[in-house]
Amino acid sequence: MFVLLLASTAQGQSITEHIVVKGNTLYSISKTYDISVEALQEANPQISGTALSIGDTLLIPGIDNPAPTAEVQLSETTGPAPVDAGYEMYKVKKDDTPADLAKAWGFTTMRAFYRLNPDARTDWKKGMILVKPVLPGSFEESPKDLVVTTVSTDSTVSVEFLDEVQILGLLPFFHRDYINETPLAKRSPLALSFRQGMELAIDELNDSTRTVGITFADTYNHADSLRVAIERNPMDSFDLVVGPLYSKRVMEISKNASANKVVSPLSKNASINALPLQNAVVAEEYHWQAIIDLIQERREQVNVLLPVENVLRLHQTLIVAQSNAKTDTAMNRMFSVFDKPLLIKATEGWKENERLAFLDSTIHYDLIVYDNDPAFVLDVLRNIRAGNSSYTWHTIEHQIVENGITQDNFAREKEVVCAYSSYIDYRSEAAMSMVQSFREKFGAQPDEYAIKGYDVAQFYVRNLTEGTGVYRGVSLGFMLNEQGKNTYTELRVFQDLVWRKINP
Repeated sequence: MFVLLLASTAQGQSITEHIVVKGNTLYSISKTYDISVEALQEANPQISGTALSIGDTLLIPGIDNPAPTAEVQLSETTGPAPVDAGYEMYKVKKDDTPADLAKAWGFTTMRAFYRLNPDARTDWKKGMILVKPVLPGSFEESPKDLVVTTVSTDSTVSVEFLDEVQILGLLPFFHRDYINETPLAKRSPLALSFRQGMELAIDELNDSTRTVGITFADTYNHADSLRVAIERNPMDSFDLVVGPLYSKRVMEISKNASANKVVSPLSKNASINALPLQNAVVAEEYHWQAIIDLIQERREQVNVLLPVENVLRLHQTLIVAQSNAKTDTAMNRMFSVFDKPLLIKATEGWKENERLAFLDSTIHYDLIVYDNDPAFVLDVLRNIRAGNSSYTWHTIEHQIVENGITQDNFAREKEVVCAYSSYIDYRSEAAMSMVQSFREKFGAQPDEYAIKGYDVAQFYVRNLTEGTGVYRGVSLGFMLNEQGKNTYTELRVFQDLVWRKINP
């Protein structure tokens, strides 16, 4: 929080003036000067309620030793501002989110919520203490408070949340190929759907707290076309660049000086996580880590012995993979946390998988198939089903989505747990609302790419304007790490022919 102190002299008396800056509240200012809120309000009758506007000048009563003229002083708060009779303290619970609390407490914008609780932007966690208005809607919002600044531990560095965002969308529309019906034609509808989803989100994001504009450029998914698009639309003129959609072009744009503004929205190429840009797609390693954590957590809960079908069985991790360098690397790194896992490495012909039919029936196996080849995955399942062993199949979104493994395969398993970052519950209020709005705007049904475009625009604009770090959209979830890579993962179990979420 920045505090600007100005000293002046009037009629021989020392008077201190305070210029209101981003993040100031009456309570934080009164704390800074060690005076009461009432005294501050009495000295400044122009104040309406508790609302402050950036740039307002407040008179600070009773200050004998004002700070030097125009000196900028920094102060940091480790918690919420002091609370008067109109407010109370609130302790964050497990399932709380800033958006849910803001709505329940009567805030009409997230910006107003964060003005009262600035720490909630960057340090949201269970158990933190917030300031809550006693009466819903009692906290007055300032229309001028459109930019919020937070200060890092290095007082020379600040992060500014924007009230205006300009987006460049680099999407391959393939107009000529589409007209001529070449094999590339299918990419035009994909890009158009993604664009329509973004446009719908931007319509909704444009409100009294922010202005969002977007410019689309056709990259044709070609290096020369991408270069021309960037020359005509310099990236340093935009706050956010969404696209390109395909890996080769993402690799090329990562060399641009403004690559940190770029979001790769759809490419699943693992190499993108090593590039200096943001990635909306969750890498496999984060999914597998969620699975590993779940297995370890379940083991620790009851000291390795867990009830399975009303019988206490010893649990053992079973990893089945093809014999290659990728498997060896995973065993030495990611899966090394498991205590004496049973590893079956299949060579050409996969004959080793036949051992799965003869596993120890007194043990419950936590099955991991470390391979995305659908034929290999199904071969593993066929063999283990042939035996009498008890097992839980742990899988990830990359392994089962769009690769021919149908819902029938999940229904035949006693328990299947999957790590997801993209999942649509069409019964949810958010999904129904988005679908209805899309129909009204475009006269058509949104496909999966339209929904993803909608979610990408929603999150990354909110990130720039509100500091949103964790967000669950209609389809996609987002949780960025320090490198701007998405690590969001939720675990779902297949029950009654649907995937039900099992983690908070």
